[in-house]
Amino acid sequence: MDLRDAAQELYAVTPRDFTAERAAQVRKAKDAGHKDLAKEIGSLPKPAAGAWAINMLAVHKPEVIDGVVRFGVSLRTAQEQGDAAAFRELGQQRQGQLTTAVNAAKDLASEMGAPISAAAAADVEQTLRAAMADAGAAAAVGTGRLVRGLSGSGFEAVDLTAAIAAAGPDDEAGPEETANSSEKAAQPTPGRTTKKASSATARESSPPKTKTPKDEATSLADRRAAKQQAALKEARSEFEAAEQAAKEADEAASKAWGAVKELAERRTNLTSEIEEAKKHLAALEAELIGITRDVESAESAKKLAVRAATQERRAADQAQRRVDRLS
Repeated sequence: MDLRDAAQELYAVTPRDFTAERAAQVRKAKDAGHKDLAKEIGSLPKPAAGAWAINMLAVHKPEVIDGVVRFGVSLRTAQEQGDAAAFRELGQQRQGQLTTAVNAAKDLASEMGAPISAAAAADVEQTLRAAMADAGAAAAVGTGRLVRGLSGSGFEAVDLTAAIAAAGPDDEAGPEETANSSEKAAQPTPGRTTKKASSATARESSPPKTKTPKDEATSLADRRAAKQQAALKEARSEFEAAEQAAKEADEAASKAWGAVKELAERRTNLTSEIEEAKKHLAALEAELIGITRDVESAESAKKLAVRAATQERRAADQAQRRVDRLS
Protein backbone atom coordinates (compact mmCIF):
# COMPACT_ATOMS: atom_id res chain seq x y z
CA MET A 1 0.00 0.00 0.00
CA ASP A 2 1.32 3.47 -0.90
CA LEU A 3 0.29 6.86 0.46
CA ARG A 4 -2.36 7.43 -2.22
CA ASP A 5 -4.03 4.06 -1.58
CA ALA A 6 -4.04 4.76 2.15
CA ALA A 7 -5.52 8.23 1.59
CA GLN A 8 -8.16 6.83 -0.76
CA GLU A 9 -9.39 4.48 1.99
CA LEU A 10 -9.03 7.06 4.75
CA TYR A 11 -11.04 9.80 3.04
CA ALA A 12 -13.90 7.38 2.34
CA VAL A 13 -14.84 6.97 6.03
CA THR A 14 -17.23 9.21 7.98
CA PRO A 15 -15.78 12.21 9.86
CA ARG A 16 -16.38 10.60 13.26
CA ASP A 17 -14.32 7.56 12.22
CA PHE A 18 -11.50 9.49 10.53
CA THR A 19 -9.10 9.79 13.48
CA ALA A 20 -9.45 6.15 14.51
CA GLU A 21 -9.01 4.94 10.92
CA ARG A 22 -5.92 7.10 10.44
CA ALA A 23 -4.38 5.73 13.65
CA ALA A 24 -5.14 2.18 12.48
CA GLN A 25 -3.43 2.80 9.15
CA VAL A 26 -0.40 4.32 10.88
CA ARG A 27 -0.07 1.21 13.07
CA LYS A 28 -0.47 -1.04 10.03
CA ALA A 29 2.30 0.79 8.16
CA LYS A 30 4.61 0.67 11.19
CA ASP A 31 3.98 -3.05 11.66
CA ALA A 32 4.92 -3.57 8.02
CA GLY A 33 8.18 -1.71 8.60
CA HIS A 34 7.20 1.39 6.57
CA LYS A 35 8.07 4.13 9.06
CA ASP A 36 8.17 6.93 6.48
CA LEU A 37 4.77 5.92 5.10
CA ALA A 38 3.36 5.78 8.63
CA LYS A 39 4.59 9.33 9.23
CA GLU A 40 3.03 10.56 5.98
CA ILE A 41 -0.29 8.89 6.79
CA GLY A 42 -0.25 10.41 10.27
CA SER A 43 0.10 13.88 8.74
CA LEU A 44 -2.98 13.54 6.49
CA PRO A 45 -5.49 16.22 7.62
CA LYS A 46 -9.12 15.59 8.43
CA PRO A 47 -11.29 16.92 5.59
CA ALA A 48 -13.71 19.81 6.02
CA ALA A 49 -17.35 18.74 6.14
CA GLY A 50 -18.11 20.11 2.66
CA ALA A 51 -15.01 18.47 1.17
CA TRP A 52 -15.98 15.15 2.81
CA ALA A 53 -19.47 15.33 1.29
CA ILE A 54 -17.96 15.83 -2.18
CA ASN A 55 -15.59 12.90 -1.58
CA MET A 56 -18.61 10.75 -0.80
CA LEU A 57 -20.20 11.76 -4.10
CA ALA A 58 -16.98 10.84 -5.92
CA VAL A 59 -16.93 7.42 -4.23
CA HIS A 60 -20.63 6.47 -4.08
CA LYS A 61 -22.30 8.64 -6.75
CA PRO A 62 -19.62 9.46 -9.35
CA GLU A 63 -22.32 10.17 -11.92
CA VAL A 64 -23.20 13.35 -9.99
CA ILE A 65 -19.59 14.60 -10.14
CA ASP A 66 -19.37 13.56 -13.82
CA GLY A 67 -22.51 15.57 -14.60
CA VAL A 68 -21.07 18.69 -12.95
CA VAL A 69 -17.74 18.28 -14.78
CA ARG A 70 -19.39 17.73 -18.17
CA PHE A 71 -21.61 20.76 -17.67
CA GLY A 72 -18.52 22.80 -16.81
CA VAL A 73 -16.78 21.63 -20.01
CA SER A 74 -19.76 22.80 -22.06
CA LEU A 75 -19.83 26.12 -20.22
CA ARG A 76 -16.10 26.78 -20.72
CA THR A 77 -16.21 25.68 -24.36
CA ALA A 78 -19.01 28.14 -25.10
CA GLN A 79 -16.99 30.89 -23.42
CA GLU A 80 -13.75 30.03 -25.25
CA GLN A 81 -15.49 29.88 -28.63
CA GLY A 82 -17.27 33.17 -28.03
CA ASP A 83 -20.73 31.58 -28.34
CA ALA A 84 -22.63 34.19 -26.34
CA ALA A 85 -26.05 32.58 -26.84
CA ALA A 86 -24.91 29.15 -25.66
CA PHE A 87 -22.96 30.68 -22.77
CA ARG A 88 -26.01 32.69 -21.64
CA GLU A 89 -28.30 29.64 -21.86
CA LEU A 90 -25.88 27.42 -19.93
CA GLY A 91 -25.41 30.16 -17.35
CA GLN A 92 -29.16 30.13 -16.70
CA GLN A 93 -29.09 26.35 -16.22
CA ARG A 94 -26.05 26.33 -13.94
CA GLN A 95 -27.83 27.05 -10.64
CA GLY A 96 -30.25 24.19 -11.26
CA GLN A 97 -27.35 21.83 -11.90
CA LEU A 98 -25.63 22.99 -8.71
CA THR A 99 -28.78 22.67 -6.59
CA THR A 100 -29.34 19.11 -7.80
CA ALA A 101 -25.74 18.13 -7.00
CA VAL A 102 -25.81 19.78 -3.56
CA ASN A 103 -29.08 18.02 -2.67
CA ALA A 104 -27.50 14.71 -3.72
CA ALA A 105 -24.54 15.41 -1.41
CA LYS A 106 -26.85 16.30 1.50
CA ASP A 107 -28.99 13.20 1.00
CA LEU A 108 -25.96 10.92 0.78
CA ALA A 109 -24.40 12.41 3.92
CA SER A 110 -27.66 11.86 5.82
CA GLU A 111 -27.87 8.27 4.58
CA MET A 112 -24.35 7.69 5.93
CA GLY A 113 -25.36 9.02 9.35
CA ALA A 114 -23.34 12.24 9.08
CA PRO A 115 -25.70 15.03 7.88
CA ILE A 116 -23.95 18.26 6.89
CA SER A 117 -24.78 21.76 8.13
CA ALA A 118 -26.00 24.68 6.04
CA ALA A 119 -22.48 26.14 6.00
CA ALA A 120 -21.05 22.85 4.74
CA ALA A 121 -23.75 22.66 2.05
CA ALA A 122 -22.82 26.18 0.94
CA ASP A 123 -19.17 25.05 0.77
CA VAL A 124 -20.20 22.09 -1.40
CA GLU A 125 -22.00 24.42 -3.82
CA GLN A 126 -19.08 26.84 -3.96
CA THR A 127 -16.65 23.99 -4.67
CA LEU A 128 -18.81 22.52 -7.43
CA ARG A 129 -19.22 25.99 -8.91
CA ALA A 130 -15.42 26.25 -9.04
CA ALA A 131 -15.26 22.81 -10.69
CA MET A 132 -17.58 24.05 -13.43
CA ALA A 133 -15.38 27.07 -14.05
CA ASP A 134 -11.91 25.51 -13.86
CA ALA A 135 -10.52 22.26 -15.34
CA GLY A 136 -8.07 21.72 -12.46
CA ALA A 137 -10.85 22.05 -9.87
CA ALA A 138 -12.97 19.66 -11.95
CA ALA A 139 -10.23 17.04 -11.71
CA ALA A 140 -9.77 17.67 -7.98
CA VAL A 141 -13.41 17.00 -7.03
CA GLY A 142 -13.27 13.61 -8.72
CA THR A 143 -10.29 12.31 -6.73
CA GLY A 144 -12.27 11.43 -3.59
CA ARG A 145 -9.39 12.91 -1.55
CA LEU A 146 -10.47 16.54 -1.26
CA VAL A 147 -9.33 18.18 1.99
CA ARG A 148 -10.91 21.63 1.76
CA GLY A 149 -13.46 23.52 -0.29
CA LEU A 150 -12.55 25.35 -3.51
CA SER A 151 -13.57 28.72 -4.86
CA GLY A 152 -13.13 30.49 -8.17
CA SER A 153 -14.70 33.18 -10.33
CA GLY A 154 -14.10 31.51 -13.67
CA PHE A 155 -11.67 34.19 -14.85
CA GLU A 156 -8.55 32.81 -13.15
CA ALA A 157 -7.25 29.40 -12.14
CA VAL A 158 -8.59 27.94 -8.89
CA ASP A 159 -6.00 27.68 -6.11
CA LEU A 160 -5.53 23.97 -5.39
CA THR A 161 -2.72 24.40 -2.85
CA ALA A 162 -3.11 21.75 -0.11
CA ALA A 163 -6.59 20.96 -1.42
CA ILE A 164 -5.98 17.28 -2.26
CA ALA A 165 -4.53 14.64 0.05
CA ALA A 166 -1.58 12.68 -1.41
CA ALA A 167 -1.85 14.79 -4.56
CA GLY A 168 -0.14 13.76 -7.78
CA PRO A 169 0.28 15.50 -11.16
CA ASP A 170 -2.76 13.76 -12.64
CA ASP A 171 -5.01 14.92 -9.77
CA GLU A 172 -4.92 18.53 -10.96
CA ALA A 173 -5.01 17.87 -14.72
CA GLY A 174 -8.17 19.07 -16.39
CA PRO A 175 -10.52 16.89 -18.44
CA GLU A 176 -9.32 16.00 -21.93
CA GLU A 177 -12.47 17.49 -23.39
CA THR A 178 -11.35 20.97 -22.35
CA ALA A 179 -7.94 20.60 -23.93
CA ASN A 180 -9.37 19.15 -27.13
CA SER A 181 -12.01 21.84 -27.45
CA SER A 182 -9.45 24.59 -26.79
CA GLU A 183 -7.06 23.20 -29.39
CA LYS A 184 -9.88 22.82 -31.88
CA ALA A 185 -11.01 26.39 -31.31
CA ALA A 186 -7.43 27.68 -31.61
CA GLN A 187 -6.59 25.79 -34.85
CA PRO A 188 -7.41 27.63 -38.10
CA THR A 189 -9.30 25.98 -40.94
CA PRO A 190 -6.86 24.22 -43.34
CA GLY A 191 -5.91 26.52 -46.16
CA ARG A 192 -7.19 29.65 -44.41
CA THR A 193 -3.84 30.56 -42.85
CA THR A 194 -2.02 30.29 -46.18
CA LYS A 195 -4.64 32.39 -47.86
CA LYS A 196 -4.45 35.12 -45.18
CA ALA A 197 -0.66 35.06 -45.26
CA SER A 198 -0.68 35.39 -49.04
CA SER A 199 -3.13 38.26 -48.82
CA ALA A 200 -0.95 40.01 -46.23
CA THR A 201 2.14 39.60 -48.45
CA ALA A 202 0.26 40.90 -51.47
CA ARG A 203 -0.96 43.93 -49.52
CA GLU A 204 2.57 44.75 -48.39
CA SER A 205 4.01 44.54 -51.93
CA SER A 206 1.19 46.25 -53.80
CA PRO A 207 0.22 49.93 -53.69
CA PRO A 208 -3.03 51.08 -52.10
CA LYS A 209 -6.09 50.61 -54.26
CA THR A 210 -9.80 51.19 -54.22
CA LYS A 211 -11.89 48.77 -52.09
CA THR A 212 -13.21 45.81 -54.04
CA PRO A 213 -16.31 43.71 -53.19
CA LYS A 214 -13.95 41.25 -51.58
CA ASP A 215 -12.55 44.01 -49.35
CA GLU A 216 -16.09 45.03 -48.42
CA ALA A 217 -16.86 41.43 -47.44
CA THR A 218 -13.77 41.31 -45.28
CA SER A 219 -14.79 44.56 -43.59
CA LEU A 220 -18.26 43.13 -42.96
CA ALA A 221 -16.71 40.04 -41.39
CA ASP A 222 -14.59 42.27 -39.16
CA ARG A 223 -17.66 44.16 -38.02
CA ARG A 224 -19.46 40.93 -37.29
CA ALA A 225 -16.48 39.72 -35.28
CA ALA A 226 -16.46 42.99 -33.34
CA LYS A 227 -20.18 42.58 -32.57
CA GLN A 228 -19.54 39.04 -31.40
CA GLN A 229 -16.77 40.22 -29.09
CA ALA A 230 -19.08 42.92 -27.73
CA ALA A 231 -21.76 40.29 -27.11
CA LEU A 232 -19.20 38.11 -25.33
CA LYS A 233 -18.17 41.07 -23.16
CA GLU A 234 -21.83 41.69 -22.30
CA ALA A 235 -22.30 38.00 -21.48
CA ARG A 236 -19.30 38.12 -19.16
CA SER A 237 -20.72 41.19 -17.44
CA GLU A 238 -24.01 39.34 -16.99
CA PHE A 239 -22.06 36.38 -15.65
CA GLU A 240 -20.32 38.54 -13.05
CA ALA A 241 -23.63 40.09 -12.00
CA ALA A 242 -25.24 36.65 -11.77
CA GLU A 243 -22.24 35.38 -9.82
CA GLN A 244 -22.63 38.20 -7.29
CA ALA A 245 -26.38 37.59 -7.06
CA ALA A 246 -25.76 33.88 -6.53
CA LYS A 247 -23.25 34.67 -3.80
CA GLU A 248 -25.74 36.92 -2.02
CA ALA A 249 -28.42 34.24 -2.41
CA ASP A 250 -26.00 31.68 -0.95
CA GLU A 251 -25.43 33.92 2.07
CA ALA A 252 -29.16 34.44 2.51
CA ALA A 253 -29.76 30.69 2.22
CA SER A 254 -27.03 30.02 4.76
CA LYS A 255 -28.64 32.45 7.21
CA ALA A 256 -32.04 30.86 6.58
CA TRP A 257 -30.59 27.42 7.25
CA GLY A 258 -29.09 28.75 10.48
CA ALA A 259 -32.42 30.22 11.55
CA VAL A 260 -34.22 26.95 10.80
CA LYS A 261 -31.64 25.00 12.76
CA GLU A 262 -31.89 27.37 15.73
CA LEU A 263 -35.70 27.19 15.76
CA ALA A 264 -35.60 23.41 15.45
CA GLU A 265 -33.27 23.22 18.45
CA ARG A 266 -35.56 25.52 20.45
CA ARG A 267 -38.55 23.37 19.53
CA THR A 268 -36.70 20.24 20.62
CA ASN A 269 -35.70 21.87 23.92
CA LEU A 270 -39.24 23.11 24.60
CA THR A 271 -40.68 19.69 23.79
CA SER A 272 -38.27 18.13 26.29
CA GLU A 273 -39.18 20.71 28.91
CA ILE A 274 -42.90 20.06 28.34
CA GLU A 275 -42.37 16.32 28.74
CA GLU A 276 -40.47 16.92 31.96
CA ALA A 277 -43.22 19.25 33.18
CA LYS A 278 -45.85 16.60 32.38
CA LYS A 279 -43.92 13.99 34.34
CA HIS A 280 -43.55 16.40 37.28
CA LEU A 281 -47.26 17.27 37.11
CA ALA A 282 -48.19 13.58 37.11
CA ALA A 283 -46.00 13.04 40.19
CA LEU A 284 -47.62 16.00 41.95
CA GLU A 285 -51.10 14.75 41.08
CA ALA A 286 -50.24 11.32 42.52
CA GLU A 287 -48.90 12.99 45.64
CA LEU A 288 -52.07 15.09 45.88
CA ILE A 289 -54.22 11.97 45.70
CA GLY A 290 -52.18 10.41 48.52
CA ILE A 291 -52.42 13.53 50.65
CA THR A 292 -56.20 13.73 50.02
CA ARG A 293 -56.57 10.17 51.28
CA ASP A 294 -54.44 11.00 54.31
CA VAL A 295 -56.63 14.05 55.00
CA GLU A 296 -59.78 11.93 54.81
CA SER A 297 -58.24 9.37 57.18
CA ALA A 298 -57.19 12.16 59.53
CA GLU A 299 -60.70 13.61 59.44
CA SER A 300 -62.17 10.22 60.41
CA ALA A 301 -59.63 9.83 63.19
CA LYS A 302 -60.41 13.35 64.37
CA LYS A 303 -64.12 12.59 64.56
CA LEU A 304 -63.45 9.43 66.54
CA ALA A 305 -61.11 11.31 68.85
CA VAL A 306 -63.68 14.08 69.41
CA ARG A 307 -66.38 11.52 70.12
CA ALA A 308 -64.13 9.68 72.56
CA ALA A 309 -63.13 12.92 74.23
CA THR A 310 -66.80 13.90 74.59
CA GLN A 311 -67.64 10.59 76.19
CA GLU A 312 -64.69 10.85 78.55
CA ARG A 313 -65.69 14.38 79.46
CA ARG A 314 -69.22 13.21 80.29
CA ALA A 315 -67.85 10.40 82.47
CA ALA A 316 -65.63 12.89 84.25
CA ASP A 317 -68.58 15.22 84.86
CA GLN A 318 -70.66 12.40 86.26
CA ALA A 319 -67.83 11.40 88.58
CA GLN A 320 -67.50 15.00 89.69
CA ARG A 321 -71.21 15.22 90.53
CA ARG A 322 -70.97 11.99 92.49
CA VAL A 323 -68.08 13.37 94.48
CA ASP A 324 -70.04 16.55 95.15
CA ARG A 325 -73.03 14.62 96.48
CA LEU A 326 -70.93 12.49 98.77
CA SER A 327 -69.01 15.43 100.14
